[in-house]
Amino acid sequence: MAGPRIGVASLVQETNTFSPKPTVREDYTILEGEDALRTLAGTNTEFAGAVARLEEMGADVAPLLAGWALPSGRVTEKTFEHLAGLLDRELDRALPLDGLVLSLHGAMVAGSILDADAALIEVVRRRIGSVPLGVCLDLHANVTEQMVELADILVGYHTEPHVDMASTGERIARLVVMTVRGEVVPAMALAKRPMLVPAEGMRTDIGPMSEVRSLADSLTEGPVLDVSLFPVQPWLDVPELGLGVLVVTDGDPTGARSLAEQLADEVWRRRDRMTTPRLMVPEEAFQAVRESDCRPFVMAHTADCPTAGAPGDDAVMVTEAARHAPDLVVLHSVVDPEASRRCRTEVGRSVRLPVGGVFESSAAPVEVEGVVTAAGSGAYRLTGRSFTGRQVSMGEWAVITTGNHHLLVSSAPSITADPATWRHAGLEPDRADVLIVRSCSDYRANFPGSAPEAVNLDLPGPSTPRLEQLEFRHAPRPLYPHDRAAM
Repeated sequence: MAGPRIGVASLVQETNTFSPKPTVREDYTILEGEDALRTLAGTNTEFAGAVARLEEMGADVAPLLAGWALPSGRVTEKTFEHLAGLLDRELDRALPLDGLVLSLHGAMVAGSILDADAALIEVVRRRIGSVPLGVCLDLHANVTEQMVELADILVGYHTEPHVDMASTGERIARLVVMTVRGEVVPAMALAKRPMLVPAEGMRTDIGPMSEVRSLADSLTEGPVLDVSLFPVQPWLDVPELGLGVLVVTDGDPTGARSLAEQLADEVWRRRDRMTTPRLMVPEEAFQAVRESDCRPFVMAHTADCPTAGAPGDDAVMVTEAARHAPDLVVLHSVVDPEASRRCRTEVGRSVRLPVGGVFESSAAPVEVEGVVTAAGSGAYRLTGRSFTGRQVSMGEWAVITTGNHHLLVSSAPSITADPATWRHAGLEPDRADVLIVRSCSDYRANFPGSAPEAVNLDLPGPSTPRLEQLEFRHAPRPLYPHDRAAM
């Protein structure tokens, strides 16, 4: 007897509504059908994990499409219409289906559509009708009531830093097949709290969030099928913004509601402990390097982090490194399409040009003088624990070397928390004294030896860890920590 026919689709983008750089169609990588199967096989992605589990359970897998873009500003409405149209077209081609696994981020905003992920789920629901629909989300998703109403099952990552993307895909695929077979009848409940947590305070390996995660894991048994904590990425100005806890049970909506509220209360009680680690101005950070034997010593420019939606064009650390550490080997980066284009034909030659300050008004250009030691373009695969095997590109890139300092200039944002990015550019991060990454947390998984002594830089930017500085127009108030005194 043939197994159930289950479709698999993925459309992922995380929006930072404070970022000045819109997300356009060219920012997306789109793989369709068998191409998605081949390209993503064996990667640490929800799509690959779902496919592997479905095949293991004897399902007939129907690969629709897999699309993703790096976090950035709002998706343009034209781009969103294109994505929704692609999804609808591939669904139509794949029908009939017995079930569907859909991977989204959960924090997408498209033009004036403030809950774009729910809009995509609605596209799916209109096309497949009452067929069981399972949706997996990033831990940073802002889960809304409409998402819960439209989907049969919702689950999210369990880890921060994220290392469980494939296993999250496996979890949702298993639950969809069990639903199709009539082995479970999913019932969900969402509990929310009006709070934001700094990205650096969400860790699930240590600290207060790990305590709640451990408690949730201990209660995931019997009729409790899954528990997801969604501390939500904080650079998102939308009406239902807030931390969420979502519980999936087998036919027990009352139990799901009770447990979701209980765990949300546990997070709320710990809110004052979920804080940003000490922030250091660059001078302090370089002093910390000299007092440490850790190499590479990681500095995290969290406020201008492309994987948190910032453009990555702040070049201030070029000046700070030159001032405080001319004798140390420093690797750092900046996004500047024009500078990378100019350097592409100058390998082996000296250049003098401004870099940075392209998108963000608070980021001023900095003049750099050095030798272009490498240049290139093309795709490469990530090798760190986050999104292992995912194929990415930073567009055209070049390395400008000034003494001991190597500046990676790229036309598109680069994932500097992954060692593969540096190695793709001919640089070895393990040989650096200082590695400046634009990352909030992924570097902890990918450079575990450096993580204990890593410092977060006290700099401005669209993904600032100083959440009180963000000005919200749509988010509900009061909101912690902004209205701490009123709560």
